[in-house]
Amino acid sequence: MIQENFLKENKEKLKQIYIKERLLNYGKLGALFIDFSKGINANVYFLTLDNMPKNIQEQFVKKKNLQQENTIFLYVFDQNTSYIMDVLV
Repeated sequence: MIQENFLKENKEKLKQIYIKERLLNYGKLGALFIDFSKGINANVYFLTLDNMPKNIQEQFVKKKNLQQENTIFLYVFDQNTSYIMDVLV
């Protein structure tokens, strides 16, 4: 189950993780994946667009604001639901 409170309470931390990971990946476009599929605790990791599973990559490629520098992208999912969040920095 996706924990909306986790996302709200950790919004700034998630932004900082995204920025750090993007820098560590030479500025490559990507998203911070927030995985709630294994229970209450979230597993958070960054994947560049090139390393995403094809079905998820296709969802991102359709986004019109993908190249905006003031936007970070979160891919939030659990066992039943998934969605892309755009967060302005």
